[in-house]
Amino acid sequence: MATALGATTVCLLAMLAVAQAILYVRDKEASEAIADAAVARSEAISLARRAAAEQAARIGKPPCSAADIDALREIAFRSSYISDIGRIHDGRLVCSALWGSSRPYNLPAPHLSAGPIQLWHASDLVGSPYAGSNLIAEGDSFTVSSPSAFERLDPARTSAVSIQTRDSAFAFRSLSPVGTAANRSAVHAKRCSDVANVCVHVVSPRHLLAELPAGLLAGILAAGASVGALLAFLMIRHRTMARQTIQQRLAVALRRDEIELAYQPLRRIGSHQLLGFEALSRWRPSGDDEIPPTIFVPIAHRLGLSPELFRYVLVRAMNDLSAALRQHRHLYVSINAEPVDMAQESIVRYVSSVTDSFGVAPEQLRIEITEREERVSAIARNNMEALSVLGYRFLIDDFGTGSANFSRLAQSPFQGIKIDRMFVAAINEESPLCPVLPGMYRIARELGLEVIAEGVETEEQDLLLARIAPEAIGQGWHYGYPLSLAEALAAIEADCPCSHPGQARIRLGVGQ
Repeated sequence: MATALGATTVCLLAMLAVAQAILYVRDKEASEAIADAAVARSEAISLARRAAAEQAARIGKPPCSAADIDALREIAFRSSYISDIGRIHDGRLVCSALWGSSRPYNLPAPHLSAGPIQLWHASDLVGSPYAGSNLIAEGDSFTVSSPSAFERLDPARTSAVSIQTRDSAFAFRSLSPVGTAANRSAVHAKRCSDVANVCVHVVSPRHLLAELPAGLLAGILAAGASVGALLAFLMIRHRTMARQTIQQRLAVALRRDEIELAYQPLRRIGSHQLLGFEALSRWRPSGDDEIPPTIFVPIAHRLGLSPELFRYVLVRAMNDLSAALRQHRHLYVSINAEPVDMAQESIVRYVSSVTDSFGVAPEQLRIEITEREERVSAIARNNMEALSVLGYRFLIDDFGTGSANFSRLAQSPFQGIKIDRMFVAAINEESPLCPVLPGMYRIARELGLEVIAEGVETEEQDLLLARIAPEAIGQGWHYGYPLSLAEALAAIEADCPCSHPGQARIRLGVGQ
């Protein structure tokens, strides 16, 4: 009897050890995925900074003259992840694209010098126009990275992320976890770039067996002695698919309808009238934790799955919301796309046939294009123009951080802009970015462009925007969190109680 009990105990311990090992593999892969994303973002920022500095060096106008500042502004608007660019002389910031020559500033000694490049950390810039950002100077020009450049690498904010030079002499950014116990066991990941002087260190919480769902843990413990270890492995393996890469799983997820949509409200700032929703992709593989779009959307783009993802989201959004859109013709749904999605040969016919089949009018669909490293090709532009003629509307997403600018927008198929959240955050702060949003709104209105301000999170921001841009559309937590389909339909009924198109009376419904 004692021998049998001892054998059973050994078997159970083996099963638990196998289960814990597989949880470790899952946590390690998640940590490495964050590190990979941070390295890719760092490389993109580095390339954007170099390109901006090279363009500034070729301007050929007297430094800080009106012509030079205009050229710097053009570079700033066209640059990804760069919030400002300007001139530096003898350690003094002389002028910039954002503040012209009105706020010169004497810099302290650089935090780090590497050949012709000098770096100042955010902590070095307290009291300057760039508190909270890093500044890099090369020659007679300097660049400032966007405060939001490293946002959304870890949407759950459970990991500590440190982005440094290879020798750890300079920290570009440190992201701290929220709500994670300091003494919790952790897994570590490190990745270094092959093209930039950057290494990323990630510390993520390690999940323990005690945190597993009670039913799953009970199933492991109840497994028989002869097959227990194997069964434990298969049960956890089925739950996490830990050894299968995200790349392999994404293609399967699209075929199995694993991508869910959440719908974030869009409201008129001046009246809080509900105008529509942005469809946001959410991927939670069966029995596993959610994989954030900041990870799977770039992977889809890299693997050539972006057009398939766009079509999937379009059909899913139409299937979810078409009845409500037919009933309330003033509402619309906005979905995200990459330039490559619009370059597909049959995209005009596909989009129009999908919306026609669901009875949704073209003007009830907005397509948001993020134009960063990848320019819109001639084929994509022609397709977008053809769709625009049919009544579909295109918006530039994250305007002010990518390559788009107003001079190009005036001659493009875009009918609106989404102003990046960093400019919204700056309107109630002492920041050189403070006057940017009002200027963008005024120019956009003069060009007849629709304006959406994203990232509105506080009542103070809402009140300021109501004075600055009352006809703009607001999006952010203050107007409503991303909603499930059932919650979105309930929000529509709460704001639009009548059932006949064109007769809806809108009620105030902030923060649903």
